[in-house]
Amino acid sequence: MVRPEESAAAVAAPEELAQVYRLAESDLKQVGTLILEQLSHADSTIGEILRYSFRLGGKRLRPLLLILSARACGRLEREHCQCAAALEMIHTGSLVHDDILDGARFRRHLETLNLRWDSHFAVLAGDLLLTKAITLITRCNRPEVYPIVADACRRTCEGELLQVATQGRLDLSRAEYDRIIEGKTAALLETACRLGASFTGQTETTVGLFTRFGRALGMAFQIFDDVLDLTGTDAETGKTLGTDLVNRKLTLPAIHFLQTAPEGEKSALLGLLRSEPFGPAQAEKARAVLLASRSVDYARKTALDMVQEAVGLLEQFGRGITDQDRLAALDALRRIAEFIADRNK
Repeated sequence: MVRPEESAAAVAAPEELAQVYRLAESDLKQVGTLILEQLSHADSTIGEILRYSFRLGGKRLRPLLLILSARACGRLEREHCQCAAALEMIHTGSLVHDDILDGARFRRHLETLNLRWDSHFAVLAGDLLLTKAITLITRCNRPEVYPIVADACRRTCEGELLQVATQGRLDLSRAEYDRIIEGKTAALLETACRLGASFTGQTETTVGLFTRFGRALGMAFQIFDDVLDLTGTDAETGKTLGTDLVNRKLTLPAIHFLQTAPEGEKSALLGLLRSEPFGPAQAEKARAVLLASRSVDYARKTALDMVQEAVGLLEQFGRGITDQDRLAALDALRRIAEFIADRNK
């Protein structure tokens, strides 16, 4: 029988990336130990809720990117693992809050916190995860990390706030959409890669390259996620899908359609989205319109271009490197980028 604390520390590594995760296995275990230390609590109810938020782990993508970026740059320090654990806790706290905002009922084939308990518990549990992440960061013997992580949290919150503020706005621009996903998703991936390259003896130019790699990867990840919200199923992904259209949140496929479709088709979609009352039936009709268009393919192509940009940055950095361990870490980062692209085919 798997104990709650063991399932909280588990890493749900995708089969396609098994070798990549093995490369960072010992480091991810250290990260898991640090997370478990923060999830412990004297109150049994609070401890249960915190551990549940990490049930079945997850891909631990942010810690993995941070660790591999550090290894690609040639040096992994204890502070890297502390930063990796803190970023994962910040990410998990943001997911808890996301599920409340979206009205999601399942994630990783489990009930969300807001369904298993209620939104009051979930809001406060997400807040507590964030404060515990801050506690972990303050133990990091690298003061330069503090403003970087604080800025990532600010950008993540601003991205989410922008999304809520523009919900129902049917004239959302591509620039506004990019600002939203730069904050809500790319900020933490970017920060993971930036911190991985930090305090490794590399130049600011190199740190900047890894920062750009993480940003491109984060933007692509969210666009692919938004496409999956239209094309995937709850059973395939293990989480509640279709919430974007139900909540009238425009993502790249809908934005592209409304900017490029013939006037009659555009008016038909706008009519559906403006229906009152608006619910799952109207959202499903709007989804069918988008799936029949070329806008989903456009969004995929946009994300694929960003993945190629990310891979190009790794190739640029790798020129002249002969150390096999560093090259293995770089190859692992490239395979993560390709996996993010492949998951949406």
